[in-house]
Amino acid sequence: MKGCTGKLKQRVRNRDILMHGCVMDSRSGAVIEMYHATGFDVVLLDREHTALNSETIREHIRLARALDIPCMVRAAELSYAEINRVMDQAPDGLYVPRIRTRQDVEEIIRLAKFPPRGVKGFGASTCPAGKYLGWQPDMRKQLDFFNDDFVIGIQIETKEALENLDEILSVSGIDIAVIGNDDLTLGLGIPGQFDHPDYLAEVRRVIAACQRYGVLPGIACGDPVKVRFWKDQGMRAFWAASDVVSMWTHTKNAIEAIRRQLEPL
Repeated sequence: MKGCTGKLKQRVRNRDILMHGCVMDSRSGAVIEMYHATGFDVVLLDREHTALNSETIREHIRLARALDIPCMVRAAELSYAEINRVMDQAPDGLYVPRIRTRQDVEEIIRLAKFPPRGVKGFGASTCPAGKYLGWQPDMRKQLDFFNDDFVIGIQIETKEALENLDEILSVSGIDIAVIGNDDLTLGLGIPGQFDHPDYLAEVRRVIAACQRYGVLPGIACGDPVKVRFWKDQGMRAFWAASDVVSMWTHTKNAIEAIRRQLEPL
């Protein structure tokens, strides 16, 4: 087994640039191969805004492990059932959306850590996290891995999160905090206005808070010019592509180019 090696956690500790390729719609493992072959750093499997079921998520994680590309899952909700099932498939980390308060973050840590640091149950040989012979020599080592090297990310995308920013980011155990652009502008009352001064000021404030507390700041952004802009501002993690958006954009551009070539001279 090549996954769950702690390499992603080390890259977070190194403050590396991490380009995420998101899976929103594809059930075929070809999407994992695509992100691996084209040089992405992390595959992000989405459960919040997609219809991907648990079996598809499991198979995508399995292929990511085989290809040795780190894989994270965006959980559908903050609950024991959701976080426990995601972690038992042995990705390298998870993101939890819609954070509002310090209590939300403390609950993530409680659900994602094994005793004595939390309440997560141990699936032993009944789930991928427990069944890989030779991954860890004993149960204690497996527990230590998830308690120490599993990457935990949150999304800053609500007005309440901005109001409670220091309380949220000061919770020990959070590795990455990603700006959810669309929802953040909604919360600010400026939907879709990503160049608005209020939005820009709040994103910079999130970056500064992340730097104070040793959290890797990130943003959902795939435009090359804006990626460079936010990298220069201090961003390190980027949700840079989505399978369905890439497919639609490429197909639209391709057919438009073909039709232009077919126009009468």
